[in-house]
Amino acid sequence: MSKQKTTKKTPKKTQEKVNAKLTENKRNVTWQANQKLLQEAYIELIQELKRCPTRKEISDAVNLSETTIQKHIVEMKFDPISHPLRVLTNDVIASIYDSSKNGSSASQKLWMQIMEGWREKTDINHSGGVTVIHDDIK
Repeated sequence: MSKQKTTKKTPKKTQEKVNAKLTENKRNVTWQANQKLLQEAYIELIQELKRCPTRKEISDAVNLSETTIQKHIVEMKFDPISHPLRVLTNDVIASIYDSSKNGSSASQKLWMQIMEGWREKTDINHSGGVTVIHDDIK
């Protein structure tokens, strides 16, 4: 005797939801991969060109449309024209971290200021008199 498998049909709406979720996940993975690709290309182009690259130059480097690049720029709330080096922040923070671990007191101080909000105490001593001027202008 052979056993028959019974297959349960998935309701159409459930299948549509599953398909939509899979499509969304695929878009997210693609978006993240493209974003990483854009950041790496941007850094390389800055180093190579010694200036902020144009969208066309980035497009050519990563083989993505300028429209796609623009969408990433808008989503990242990143305007490379006014803040062209902002994409380097993570690398700079990592370098400060490495340097501070290796004993650089300046990097340690900078790390504490950036990451921990630490500020140096400043004492102000005033040794002169105070003159109060009353202004009668009405």
